[in-house]
Amino acid sequence: MNKLPLSNLTILELGSSLSGSYAGQMMAKFGAKIFINEPTILGSPLRHLVPSDYQMKWWNTISKNKFSISLDPYYLQNNLSVSDIFNHVDVIITDIGPKKWAIDPWLKYYETCPKKPLVIDIYPSGKDMSHLWQGSSLAEFTSANSGMLHLTGWEDGPPVGVEAPIAEYLAGIMAASGALAELGFSRNHKTSPRPISMAMHEAVLRMIEWQLPISALEGNAVLRNGNNFPMNAGISNMPLTKDGKYIAISAASQEVAMRLLNLIGGSELANHPHYSTPKARADNMKDLYVKLNAWVATKTQEEILLLASEADIVVGPIYNSLDILQDPTISERGNLTTMQLSNDEQMDQTFHIPKVSGINPIKLTNAPELGAHTLDFLQLISQKNS
Repeated sequence: MNKLPLSNLTILELGSSLSGSYAGQMMAKFGAKIFINEPTILGSPLRHLVPSDYQMKWWNTISKNKFSISLDPYYLQNNLSVSDIFNHVDVIITDIGPKKWAIDPWLKYYETCPKKPLVIDIYPSGKDMSHLWQGSSLAEFTSANSGMLHLTGWEDGPPVGVEAPIAEYLAGIMAASGALAELGFSRNHKTSPRPISMAMHEAVLRMIEWQLPISALEGNAVLRNGNNFPMNAGISNMPLTKDGKYIAISAASQEVAMRLLNLIGGSELANHPHYSTPKARADNMKDLYVKLNAWVATKTQEEILLLASEADIVVGPIYNSLDILQDPTISERGNLTTMQLSNDEQMDQTFHIPKVSGINPIKLTNAPELGAHTLDFLQLISQKNS
């Protein structure tokens, strides 16, 4: 029997944050039944985060393999109550912050519910501590407030935004992993699962772990440093090739650094007192990168990859999204699949990442139409409570 690991979970998605949606997305790929509640005629605000021309593709990206219901907790059908629904679902995903549970039309019933589902509450930073939080508490500013953006870009330029909702996705992944750990614990010990609450910036703090203690020790902020890894005395950069492509170079050890220097400038460069030792290179890295970038600019990406392979130097191509779609390794691994949209368009999607050995991956299904599964959900709850 090829049962998906989370096929026994029923999850009610009450929030409208990208982080909570992504947490549900992760669990849906492993078989969990995710019901998104969209109580208004416009549906979830997530449907409208992008321009109208892309909304169908966007919705199918973030809500594939989910179901849509439209329920108002004040006007439930079939004599059902919020407690009846909570008794049936295993997980609730929300984004209101723990301070608002007592007035929320759903979660105000949580404490008196006989069977308490696990609550995942991933909320915008500052919602719980607005008197301390600097700046906006809108989710869109979480990456800025987390410190991540001061680590991207060139040292003499402004911070650079990460071209992905990194705080939201990180928070979603961490919340999903924490939820599975807590569900396992509560079932093993026959206890009610304890709620998981997380401000979004907390997920990003887990990704800048070394920068914080270094700043504490030195009394200075660790800031962006272009393409050079700030704590690395090795050679690591991302120069532009003759044919307009980029490569990533990493020569962290003395042996590899010497091979790279010999390749781009011969023994004269390798033995130069400014570059022959890690300390000398760290003090003169800007000048070295001028020489490295000038050498790379004289050759195509293919030529450099071949030369690097022959010299046993760590170099790799930097892909754009189209390169990924065309890469044979991605295809051979089965990392992408094609979805057929309702308007007969086709769209490539990432597929079963990570894989679990011994099970077949879930078949991807299109994101739901607004409220399409309300009656199915109500019947499911009624049968459970009868």
